Amino acid sequence: MKSRPRIDLDGVPLVDPDRGGSNALAIFRYRTREGLILLMPESADFTVPWERVAECAVDLVSGEVRVAFHAEWAKSQNWLRGGHRLVGEWTDRYLMGS
Repeated sequence: MKSRPRIDLDGVPLVDPDRGGSNALAIFRYRTREGLILLMPESADFTVPWERVAECAVDLVSGEVRVAFHAEWAKSQNWLRGGHRLVGEWTDRYLMGS
């Protein structure tokens, strides 16, 4: 039986769209009941509790992953470098066989 395609967001680099540049501020890992699990580049996984998340969405047409944090919380997070929104591009790793 061939494996079925699935949405795999683990490893999507997230950047601040308002600052340009290609340096990832975080890497999307997965979601839990407690919140989003992100990876700090060259560091460790950490959890952002859902009450700190203003928006989290995946656009299946464009492949865009969007995460926005409540502004007051984002200001207290040095790793966000003053921003409060992150975006990335999801690419399906599944290859259809012939």
